[in-house]
Amino acid sequence: MKGVKSMYKASKVKHKDVMTMLEEIPVVKEHKESFAVRMSRQIIKRRMELGWTQGKLAEEVSKLGEPMQQSTISRIESSSPGTKAETYDKILKALGYVGIELSFKDIEEIDGGDLHIRSGSFA
Repeated sequence: MKGVKSMYKASKVKHKDVMTMLEEIPVVKEHKESFAVRMSRQIIKRRMELGWTQGKLAEEVSKLGEPMQQSTISRIESSSPGTKAETYDKILKALGYVGIELSFKDIEEIDGGDLHIRSGSFA
């Protein structure tokens, strides 16, 4: 570990600069904007505001009637894919969730403004 620290100091590269460079890589930017990453940030932020450990959060979820392990909280906070909506729901309830606000792009931003309406049967 000592060698890594000295390499970091010797390179004089700042964390902020590395993060800025990573933002320019499309797949990294896409990952950082993914639902799992956004949810993990919100869960971590709220858990920290409450002063809870991952274990405490798992206990609080379990009190709501659904057993949950600390390892599950860890997996979710690390943005692992495949988390079910029901699992997010349980965690958010334990954290005192009151609602989620979604925002959408305007139609012009999505497809350049060409709105096509088709008629037909929607049976």
